[in-house]
Parts: sequence; C-alpha cells; structure tokens
Amino acid sequence: MTHSEYFFDFTPDPKVLIALTHTPMLPMDALCELVDNAIDSFQAAKLTGIKIENPLISIDLPKMADLNRGSGVIRVRDNGPGMTMDMAERSIKAGFSGNNPYDSLGLFGMGFNISTGKLGRVTKLLTARKGENSAIDVVIDLDYINQAKDYELPVFIVDKPKELLHGTIIEVSQWWPDGNANSQFVKRLVQYGLPKVRAELGRRYASLLSKREIRIVINGEPCEAFEHCVWDSSRFVERKGHGHIQARYDLDHVIGVQRRCGSCTALVPTDYIECPSCKSSSIRSVEERVRGWVGIQRFDDSTEFGIDLIRNGRAIRIAEKTAFFEYVDEFKKTIKDYPIDGPYGRIIGEVHLNHVPVDFLKQDFQRSSPEWQRAVSYLRGDSSLQPNQPGTDQNESFIYKLYQGFRRVRKPGKSDLYMGYWDKESNESKRISRDIEKEYYKKFLAKLPGYYDDSEWWRLVEQADTPPLEELVECPECSAQNLKEHDTCAVCGYVLIGKPCINPDCKREIPKSAQSCPLCGMSQMPKVEEPWTCHVCSTKNRATEKNCTSCNQEKGTENTISQEYLSKNSNKSDDLSIPGCSIRLADGTYSSPIDVNVYITQISIKANLQEEGIPLIIFKGEEIDIYLDKTHKVFKSYRIRPEQMIASEVALYIYDMNRRLSGRQYQGQHTLSNIEWKILNTRWADILEDDPEKIREEISAFFAQLREKLPELLKEMSADIFNEMPEEQKKAMVDNMLNLSIDISRLGDMKDNGDFLLYINQDTIIEIFKKYTPVFFDGGIWDVSYANLVELTGSIIQQAQIRIKNIYFNCLDDIANFSKYRSNETGIAQKTRLSLDYLQLKVVK
Repeated sequence: MTHSEYFFDFTPDPKVLIALTHTPMLPMDALCELVDNAIDSFQAAKLTGIKIENPLISIDLPKMADLNRGSGVIRVRDNGPGMTMDMAERSIKAGFSGNNPYDSLGLFGMGFNISTGKLGRVTKLLTARKGENSAIDVVIDLDYINQAKDYELPVFIVDKPKELLHGTIIEVSQWWPDGNANSQFVKRLVQYGLPKVRAELGRRYASLLSKREIRIVINGEPCEAFEHCVWDSSRFVERKGHGHIQARYDLDHVIGVQRRCGSCTALVPTDYIECPSCKSSSIRSVEERVRGWVGIQRFDDSTEFGIDLIRNGRAIRIAEKTAFFEYVDEFKKTIKDYPIDGPYGRIIGEVHLNHVPVDFLKQDFQRSSPEWQRAVSYLRGDSSLQPNQPGTDQNESFIYKLYQGFRRVRKPGKSDLYMGYWDKESNESKRISRDIEKEYYKKFLAKLPGYYDDSEWWRLVEQADTPPLEELVECPECSAQNLKEHDTCAVCGYVLIGKPCINPDCKREIPKSAQSCPLCGMSQMPKVEEPWTCHVCSTKNRATEKNCTSCNQEKGTENTISQEYLSKNSNKSDDLSIPGCSIRLADGTYSSPIDVNVYITQISIKANLQEEGIPLIIFKGEEIDIYLDKTHKVFKSYRIRPEQMIASEVALYIYDMNRRLSGRQYQGQHTLSNIEWKILNTRWADILEDDPEKIREEISAFFAQLREKLPELLKEMSADIFNEMPEEQKKAMVDNMLNLSIDISRLGDMKDNGDFLLYINQDTIIEIFKKYTPVFFDGGIWDVSYANLVELTGSIIQQAQIRIKNIYFNCLDDIANFSKYRSNETGIAQKTRLSLDYLQLKVVK
C-alpha cells in the first residue's frame, strides 16, 4: 500500500450533532434513556464484582413555572460505581455502544445524545468513583459546539462533592427557544404531571422495581412497580378438544443458543475460534431464553390488554397486540385474531426477551431479526389463533391455548372464568357491572387481602353459577312451607299475603294478586280517569279529551325540547363540559363553582310543530345542563364553535348571579363579553388558539390521514407511481422510513402493494394528486363528484373538473408551503387555515 502525504478531515460538521436532536422521540422515551444509563451502571458494577448498597436513581423534574421563565433543570442521579476518564469520554460520544450489548439497556452513546439534546441545549455530566477524592465534570453546550465548529470538550477534575461518594449526575438545562422543533419537548414531559411520570416509569421498569433490585424516586416520591391483575395459575376452564386450560402459564425456555463475538456482536460459526469480522477471540454463547408469563386478566378492557415485552429490565413494548393477536398469512393478508367477538380483550403477560435486538432508540424490537421471529413463533405459534385455520393442528403455543379457553365471555361463571351474579328474573347468570370491576381493581391496587390475591374475585365467579336459595314461609294454618312471594298456601289455600276486597258490601280478605274477588266476583282493578296535563304546552285537559285543547297535540305526546326527551337522545361530551366552572370576577373574587354538563344530541333540537331547529337549549338548576346540536347550521355553515355558544350561555348565568358588580365601579369589566372570554381562555385556550404551530400540526395530521388511504386507493397503479417518482422524492421517502426504523429491504414488496405510499412526503402526495386526480374524488378521499357528473355533458364537464382540481390543488399547495416555509405571518396563517378547513370539509370518514 502506498503512503499519502495528504489527509481528509473526516470529523463531521457539528451541525450533525444538532441534527440528532431532530430524531423522532417521545418525551418519556428521552427520560427513560437517562434512566437506562443509570441502570446499566448498576449492571456493570454487578458484572465486575462491585457491590452497590441500595441502588437508587433519583430524578428531579422542573416545574412548569420554571420552564415558562426559561429556568430549571432536569437532574438524573444514580449511586452506581461512577466512571473513569476513559469511560466518561466514551459515554458522551455519539454512536458509541458498549462492549457488552447483551446485559445492558443503554450504555450512553447515541440514545444519550439524542435524549439530552431534545430536552435542552446544555448537558452536564458529573461522575465520581469510590475511594477517589476527585470527580470528573464535563459540559456539552450544543450552541457553543455549533458556533465554534469544534468537538473537543474541556474536562475539569474537581473536588468530589460531599454528597456524591460514588455515582453519576446528569443535568440538562437551557431549554430550546420558541421556533425550534424541540421548543415544546420538555414542556410536554412536565405537563404529563409527576403522578403520570411515576406511573409510566413504574410500568416500564416494573420487573426491576418489583424485585427491589433498584429504586426510582421522582421529586422525592418513589415509583411503585406496576402489577398485572391476573388470575392465579390454579384457575382454569375446560374446553372440548383442548381439555384443562390454565388461566396463567409461567415460561422459562431456551429456544436456541448463538455464538456471538463479544466485541462486535457478529455471529460466529461453530467451528471458528475467532470472529470472522473483527478477528477478536472473545466469543460468547448467547442463550435465546424466553421467560415470564402469559395469562388472563381478571377483567376485560378495550385497551388494557396485551403482552408487555421486556429487555434487560425495561419494557420495550407495553401491551403489545399486533405481534400476538394478528396473523399475516402466506399471501400477505393480515388476519385479526383477537378480540373479534367484541371490543374487549383480557389476554396479558410479561415476557423477557433479553436476547432480541432493539432499534437504536429502544422504541421497538427489530421485528425483521430472526431472534424476534423465533421468540414470537414460540409464544403464539406459526398459524392464526382461530380454530380450523391452516396450521392450527400443529400450534401448541401458550397464547394459542389461552385463546382457545378465553377468547370470549359467553356466560359469566366458572365456564368462562368471569365474575357475575345470578339474575332471578331471567333465571340465568349476568356479568357484574364495570363499576364493581373498577371498585375491585382499586382494592387490588391497594393490595387488600382477597382483592390483591384473587379469592374475592373468585367468589363472584362462583356466585354467578349459583342460584340463590329461595326463602320459605310457613303457613300458620297447616304448617306447610311456601315460597316467600306466594300469596296463598299451596297446600290448604290459606291467604298468606292479602288485601281487602274493594266491594264495600264484601271487604273480605283475598289474595293480594287477585284481579277479581273469589267470593263476590267484583273486579279489583277499577278504572279511574283523571284530568291530564299536556307535556308540550302544560295545559290541563279534561279526562275525556284525546287531544290538547290548546295545542291539539295527542295525549301522551312528548315535549321534544324537554330535558327528559333530550336526555334520551344525547350523549355527554367530556370535552365540552366544564366541571366546577369558576372564573375571577371584576372585584377579584371567584364565582361560585358550578358543574356545566354538555350533551350532544343525536337528533335536531326542534320544538313540537316547529320546522326550524335551534343550536342549543339550556337547563339551569344546581348544575347547568346544555343540550347542543352539532349539526345545526350555525356550526356547519357560519363557523361558530360550540365552545363559543356554551361560553356565552354560561357567561349569562354568571353575570346574572353577580349583578352586584354591574355598577359604575366595575364598568366595562363585569360584562357578558369579558366573562365569556375568561371562560374560553380558562377552559379551551389550547383548543381554540389557532397559532401557526397548531396549524402545522393539523396539516401534518391531515397528510398522515391521506397517506393511510393511499395504498388501498392507488393499489392498481402503485408500481407505476413508484417507477415515475424522481430520485429526490424516493430519497425523501427512504429517509422517512429510516427515521421510523422501517426495514427498507421490504421496498420491493411495498412497491407492489402500495405500502411505500405511507412514507412519501407532502410534495409527492401533491404530485400524485395532479397526475391521478379522479381517484381522489367520488368517495376516494373526498366525497365530491368528479367523474360522476352525469347531469353535465361535453366541455361543461371538463370545465367543472378543471375548476374542482384547481381549487383542491391550490389548497393542498397552500398548506404544504405553510408547513415547509414555516411562515408566522397572521394573514398567511389565516389563509392556510381556510384552505385546510376546506380540504377537511368533505373527507370520507
């Protein structure tokens, strides 16, 4: 090899480090990256024989007020072994991965740089080791690095703080300013609220927290380990052809063993003594061990079911459903297996897959990897879960067994292992109410005996199979026993439950159920006609009148604007209701709290005999009940928001209740418009404020909605579209796929089935619209006639089609440009909002 006198500097531009902060990531995932690194330090200590007493991860999150002032800090501290100078340098190097990827979660590197960079512009690392007097202090200032174009970071050897005997502290501060893509990132994390963050970490690290291997504390309060409410393995059902099926199966099985390089993780053939890739002699046997459990939750739910998939102590996937409850057959057709008999499921589990690789942000397992495919095959088999499908006779997996035993709840009781009660009237078992399930679950969370274990739950299962014993009453005449509800003795005819005959000449005691007297024969059900009040106009009418003498409505006609009638034809809206509505009044006090309940009607609100409907009607009492017709013209055509009309009605109520403030002293303050503004600002500011960023988010969601429909809509021409795409559009598509960790080797199949359209950018969508316009109309994307203009002919049709195409193209171009060029001018934002609303107006649902 010849020697060169010249060298290229291959160090990337510092802008690359800034670009990492634009990697898609959720705020909780960013926080978990820092927790992972702390957990890995404990694991590293364990592997090297360093004993850590009471491993602890302490997290401090700032308050929202701090963020609004641009101050505060996120601090993650552990009492692990700390790092040496070399370890600290490698830990903050983008792209570094540890030498032991098998036993760890993060080991700093890429995930560390992305998560800290998304949270803030400045990251400080302080680390110290036991027995040393000094600590290592280094600061990563992204603004400085970008300006100086220099990756070298100054490292300071400082006196070890008294409170840090050993361990590492990560501090993130200097939040991104408005206008930056990450400006709201840390706010979203803090807005979750501390209870939610603690609960989420308690779920993700439940396997470590439950065994007390570590403790995680957030702002001084500990994270409690999440626990599944699962039936005991002693509970079971019987199924024909499958026999005894337990409600829980524990797993611990090695499905294979790999020889891996300890340095570069490459596969090493059996007869090799060194790695063929890096020539390392560090060869390690890696067990493909699947352990944990799968079972049946004690209650079913529309979302809270599925399998938690865990890697080295952290749940990578929570309540995973697709991998286990859907099956892709040999013709690439996806079959949904569960739940298919209703919206609720109850198959759950916790499964550890430490050997299965994950994507570099640990948001999912690498589903194309053979390790993942073998693990899923072991857990759910290689066939559909539904019986009589091809291959099910060979399926002996645990999830297949659970599906056969518990796929639906036909009958509460032992047969389907579900809680219930015996309904005397129908003489069959009925399931208990969901309110009772919620009550039992709260007691489970409180770990109350009988509820934490499943004995009290099991009692309700047994109760559903057991008709209650009938209470017997002894006849005083003949001592025979009779059922409690019988009004005469079945043996001697003695009246057990009686009433006097209404005939004044008889008045003898007769059975309570008698419709006529057995002695005098008089009917015991006299007809009494009384005057009646019209429900519509409240007029009192004589008993003989069949129609109201005032409004001519037939007797018994319901008042269509009565609260009783509207309640039967509406559903409550939590989004529009205002629990405990109270505002600051002109004199500085607060109005008396009142609950405002808003109901969306399923019918138009019309008074009897009136053709024109009204937008809403209000009923005032201890609470304010508002019934609102969202289909009314005022909302559909005049662009009035329901929130505005609700606020005006509530404002009138608050104004009337505080008329003492309407004098000259508070002139201009205690007004309907001011009160209405305060209600809107307090309750719906986030929804109603139409700032440019919100419009861009809605534009992004709208294009995502289009992408979801394109593969099916353009399936027949998908290959042609792919071939016609210029290189620039294909490059943008591939970038989107890589950002979402999509396996680009699938592009061949995607080209044929159209799935590549899920990842094209906005400009490509518009180009496809221009070229294949007809498929977007007539129910494709928009419910707008285009090719089916049967009432028009010739050039008139062409002119109409050109006009429709130009309108929709211009609107698409408006919103794409607004998203791309990020203008904040009010006029342009308003024009973009009109274009977006127009595009959304007739989208096929």
